[in-house]
Amino acid sequence: MGIKGDLATMGLEDIFQWLAVGRKTGVLHLNGLAHRKKVDFHDGRISGCWSSDPREYLGQFLLSFNRITETQLRDALAAQEDENQLLGRILVNRQLLTEDEVRQVLQQKVEESIYDAFLWGAGHFEFMDGEAPADKATALNLDVTGVVMEGTRRRDEWQRIRQVLKGADAVLDGVSEVIAEYLPLAPVDASILSQVDGQRTIEQVAAELRWSEFKVSHHLMGMVEKGMLVVVDPGGHASERTQARLAEAEARLEAGRLAEAEAALLALLKESPSLAQAQKLLDRVEEAKGALIPPPQDSDVPILAVSLDQLMTANLSANEGFLASRVDSISSVGEIIAIMPLPPDECRTLFTRLLRKGILRVEGSAPAKPSPRFH
Repeated sequence: MGIKGDLATMGLEDIFQWLAVGRKTGVLHLNGLAHRKKVDFHDGRISGCWSSDPREYLGQFLLSFNRITETQLRDALAAQEDENQLLGRILVNRQLLTEDEVRQVLQQKVEESIYDAFLWGAGHFEFMDGEAPADKATALNLDVTGVVMEGTRRRDEWQRIRQVLKGADAVLDGVSEVIAEYLPLAPVDASILSQVDGQRTIEQVAAELRWSEFKVSHHLMGMVEKGMLVVVDPGGHASERTQARLAEAEARLEAGRLAEAEAALLALLKESPSLAQAQKLLDRVEEAKGALIPPPQDSDVPILAVSLDQLMTANLSANEGFLASRVDSISSVGEIIAIMPLPPDECRTLFTRLLRKGILRVEGSAPAKPSPRFH
């Protein structure tokens, strides 16, 4: 028997417990505001999870745990079609990981993806009784009770964190004297502190580290409580203020004040790199400036058209800068997209924007390759 509804009416903990008690086999489809997930169940236990969020792809998890490098991931993804094997198997064959390491990361990937769904403020669900999972080769066997307990604990902690760090646009800075008292730092603390500078937002730190917003916020909150960090801006004021700034930028665009509109939109995107409305308005500005050029093909090889010093001082959004930093004059557009923690369509838009701004250029194309499978 299938079941569907709104997550506001029936919470994930109730859904999971119902599936466990009934020893259900099938796929639970979860549709949130930004992403979709599918949780596989077999006989009432969790056997796998798929997510549309690029940050939750296996390759991104391996990068976030420093298990492989971007170059190794790019090479493995490029080899997937030729070898017709899953990413984990390719990495094992190349002796970059062991079977146990791949399975351990896969389990963490599944668990983290499910925990993230517990933090959703809204969404819909539907359980398809008897539906077969997309991937049977890496089936897990996770107990529902433990997953539900951790998911609800994180949701409670998330509410506590949000009282201090009110949004992904929050900004923090270090307190040198206090940090010195905790030396030597744990690796996870050192990683976060290397990104915190009194200007970067939580969203930007999470993108650079390839961590979830919860993981970054959790560790930042711990360091705030120790006095190692201070909150420069608690964030959370993006909605009303952002809409007002978007309206002002659009008014400047309509009035033909293109340079002012562009500057305002770039400032917005530095604070909120995934703000779709700002990105669309920026495209309109660039069209109005007559700076349109054909979008790059996945086989094209992008090259930096500016020096590294110019790149560091260019007026770019956070995601534009993040993508530009991955350009090495060897990898194709498609290969770079494969290692990015952003949706492919968004990456292609960013590439086009960087070409229009003269930050990148394209010279020739790499040999055509099949599109890699990102999962």
